[in-house]
Amino acid sequence: MLQKIKGLMKVKEDLDAINGNVEENNKIISDLKLELESLKKELSENKKVQDEFLKSFRENLSVIKNLREDFGKELVEFKLLKSQLQRKILDKFEEELQKDLEVNREILKKDAEDYGMLRNKVSGILSRLDLTGEEINKFIEISRNIKKEDFELTRFARQLIDMDREKLELMRKIDTLERMVSKIRRRELVR
Repeated sequence: MLQKIKGLMKVKEDLDAINGNVEENNKIISDLKLELESLKKELSENKKVQDEFLKSFRENLSVIKNLREDFGKELVEFKLLKSQLQRKILDKFEEELQKDLEVNREILKKDAEDYGMLRNKVSGILSRLDLTGEEINKFIEISRNIKKEDFELTRFARQLIDMDREKLELMRKIDTLERMVSKIRRRELVR
C-alpha cells in the first residue's frame, strides 16, 4: 500500500508538473494568441494600406498609360509637323533663291547690254582717234612739205593745238570709259 501511496504521490507530482506545464503552455498560448491578434491587426492595416496603394497605383497606371498614348500621338504629330515645316522652309528657300537668281539674271543681262554698248562706243571713239591721228599725221606731213611763206603758221599751229586738245579730250573720255568698263567687269565678277 505504501507502494501505492508512493505511486499516487508520484502520479500527483507528475500531475502537478503536467498542470504546471499546461498552465505555462496556456500562458504561452495566450501570449501567442495576443501576439497573433496583434499581427492579425497589423496585417489587416498593412492590407488596407497595400490595397490603397494598389488602387492608387492602378489609377496612376491608367493615367500613365493615357499620358503615354497622348505623348505618342503628340510625338507623331510633332514628327509630321517637323517634316512639313522642313518641306515648307525648303520650298520657301527655293522660291526666294529663284527670285534672287531671276533678279540677278536680269541685272546681269542689262549690265551685259550696257557693256556691249560701251564697247561699241569705245570702238567708235578709238576709230575716230585713229582717224584723228591719221589726219594729224597728214597735217604734219603737209606742214613739212609746205614752205613757210605759203602758209600762215600761226593759224596752222592753232588748228594743231585745237586738234591736240580734242585728242586729249578724247583720250580722257577713253580713260573714263575704260574705267567704267573695268568697274562693270569687277561687278560681274563679284556677282
